[in-house]
Amino acid sequence: MSERVSIVMVPVDSSEEATAATHHAALLASLLDATLQLVHVLPLKPAELSDVPSNRNISDDHDRAQQDAKASDAFQAARHQLAALPFTQALTVEETRLHDDGFVSHPERVIVEHARQHQKTLLVMGARHLSEVGKWLKGSVSNAVVHRARGPVTVIHADAGILESARIGRILLPVDGSSHSDVAAQLAGDLARSGHISVEMLFCQPPGSQPLLDSGESEEQRIFRSTREALGEVPAGVTEQLIQAEHCAEAIIQHAKQCPDSPVIIMGRRGLGYLQESLLGSVSQKVIELAPCPVTVVA
Repeated sequence: MSERVSIVMVPVDSSEEATAATHHAALLASLLDATLQLVHVLPLKPAELSDVPSNRNISDDHDRAQQDAKASDAFQAARHQLAALPFTQALTVEETRLHDDGFVSHPERVIVEHARQHQKTLLVMGARHLSEVGKWLKGSVSNAVVHRARGPVTVIHADAGILESARIGRILLPVDGSSHSDVAAQLAGDLARSGHISVEMLFCQPPGSQPLLDSGESEEQRIFRSTREALGEVPAGVTEQLIQAEHCAEAIIQHAKQCPDSPVIIMGRRGLGYLQESLLGSVSQKVIELAPCPVTVVA
């Protein structure tokens, strides 16, 4: 069992994004020996949880009975999906409906608050690929959850190929020596040990030679060494990859695209505020939006 994850939560609905997220959440729960919790939020109007605009009108609401019926359908569909997967037979699966006194106008807040009531929770969210303008003007639940959640959040797009792959072949671990990076390494170590998965550490720096530290080490050597300590023992092996590039996010994404063995990315998120990240962007945000595989960010 993982030292850092005991519950894997995934919001479910009828969307392709939620289907991909449910499959991957089940895989993570199986590998980490965690409980899988299916969550359904009653929004203002039936909508895909992966992308709920903030301006829905209460006058458009269907009645509560219809919404409850849709929740039951979503759970039934998710259970049907799980039954077809080879690694779900021993899973403990729970179903939870989230709502206020009426319907929920801000699903991301309800999801995050629910996750905070449980210890050692990993949230798995389905997401759409949106343009930069569309992403911030229209908004998305998955994006808001990433910024608000205190624990790790995995984001997966419907076209990430997870439905064709019931395994994780490699963990890509971007590292920078920060505390967020070290916490991500600890989670990566848990998953690597549980699933007998190899870890590839990625350190990105600008092209050209870099000065040595006072200790005689290079910066990448120091970071790789400290990250190995945070990872702990990884029986399947740990490799180091120095990437020289001006733009780290693009380099990480390109590296993931070249991996042939069903990779996932686990990385830390810097402590920028929500507004700063929405305006300036961050390495983790860009990787989430464009990576061809599931991405887990750790605050």
